[in-house]
Amino acid sequence: MMMLDLIAVGEVLKAQGIHGELKVGPLTDNPQRFGEIRRVYWKTAGGYQELFIEGYRLINQFILLKFTGINNMTDAQALGRGLIFIPRSERPRLPAGRYYLDEIEGLQVFTTAGDLLGEITGIIQTGSNDVYCINGSKQEIMLPALKDVIKTIELEQRKMVVELPPGLLDD
Repeated sequence: MMMLDLIAVGEVLKAQGIHGELKVGPLTDNPQRFGEIRRVYWKTAGGYQELFIEGYRLINQFILLKFTGINNMTDAQALGRGLIFIPRSERPRLPAGRYYLDEIEGLQVFTTAGDLLGEITGIIQTGSNDVYCINGSKQEIMLPALKDVIKTIELEQRKMVVELPPGLLDD
């Protein structure tokens, strides 16, 4: 199989019911996307196996997926636990000014004055706004992801320019 650029969209947790459905924890903020996905990739010992989605249902915060050819609990249990993936190229486009977390991680962060602060090594989702963890040469910086702080994001250059809030850096 050719090398695919894959991203995880869900985690298969267990077989569910007698018809071969699998209980999946979504790794997306929009679980309805599973209604648009027709196939996923399952990591096996020998590479990736293509699985075709026959149906899906939302149950609380989980998704029940039915794959073609997996028709009973025994087949579903044989699949086991693990992540399901889609090609990155099939990920839905976001509106202008919105980014996937994996697009933000790894960006080099500069001040509006051109000083390098460091690289984004993690993102904390607080509910109200994200916080970018920047690993700098002098200190770790916890930067709030707010419109008045983030001035530009240039994905092609792997660069973010920020206006630091007063008192954020230790002197």
